[in-house]
Amino acid sequence: MDELRLTIPAYPVGAPCWVDLLVTDPAAAQRFYSELFGWTWRPGDEQTGGYPLALLDGAPVAGLSRRPEGAPVPSQWTTYLRVDDVNAAGRAIAQHGGRPLGRPATIGRLARSLIATGPGGAFFGLWEPGWLPGSGTLDEAGALTWNELATREYDKVQALHEAVFGTEFADETEEGGPRWATASTSDGNPAFGLSEIGSEWPEDIPSHWIASFATEAIVETVGTALALGATLLNGPFEGPYGLGAVLRGPEGEVFSVLLPYEEE
Repeated sequence: MDELRLTIPAYPVGAPCWVDLLVTDPAAAQRFYSELFGWTWRPGDEQTGGYPLALLDGAPVAGLSRRPEGAPVPSQWTTYLRVDDVNAAGRAIAQHGGRPLGRPATIGRLARSLIATGPGGAFFGLWEPGWLPGSGTLDEAGALTWNELATREYDKVQALHEAVFGTEFADETEEGGPRWATASTSDGNPAFGLSEIGSEWPEDIPSHWIASFATEAIVETVGTALALGATLLNGPFEGPYGLGAVLRGPEGEVFSVLLPYEEE
């Protein structure tokens, strides 16, 4: 799409490439995230299949969907993984312990997508690009910077990603700590984190993906989010990738903000 800024032209198969937000009140969500991250919005039209896009300095960074009344899923952020063929990927997921939900959807000329759950029940999406390869920029303040999958089915999830997407995992587990790994895709670059939900976690926390958005000032961003009606769930804390905090948005959607460590 000529009018959108795309500094990231392509993503390898299996990499998180896009996120969108499912909420019952899209207008309120637009106000919240515009104030928090400086996003502007491109309204949905024929080219986007009615799908509004959040823009950061002209680059698409997220989508927005209305949650139908009575929907079986909560308001939430969804992480999408890049695929070449959404139908084939959906079949492969079903063969390796996951479950496609419904049928693939065509989002105007942007992409074809499919929502699925992996072993353990974490929701995620598949993204077969059309005009939109994914987030047009990464790691800038207000843009996607990292994704993490926390699961109660660590081995099964790892096996699914290896079989379906060709993902490779580097074990990062510290002695005596919960299992966790860094996932890399075919380009060899880190793509997302995989962590095990252990016995120390509350029993009511399900397996889940969490999207992290970059910030240049973690305390100020958290303060702004709280003033806008968010709830702080954890942090700020020092993690393996930077100084982070986990927040619950106005409709209960969980996301993270992250100040990445400077590369040495």
